[in-house]
Amino acid sequence: MQIYGRAQKNESELEILSEATLVAEASTLRDLASFLYRCADAIDDQGESWEHEHFESNEVVSPHFVVFNPDIFNA
Repeated sequence: MQIYGRAQKNESELEILSEATLVAEASTLRDLASFLYRCADAIDDQGESWEHEHFESNEVVSPHFVVFNPDIFNA
């Protein structure tokens, strides 16, 4: 697993992160966990035809969280 991110001040460059910190309510963490399960199921079911998905939160200000299929991302 690799975690990539963008700094708020320089959104144009993706960087590999060594650590990520989530500060979220329990309900948001459950929504995120459910999202990750759905992405894993989609990768298993659809293979390389599934590329990526964006997590959508109900919070007013929400960072972008994207899951990519590693078979597509590293190609």
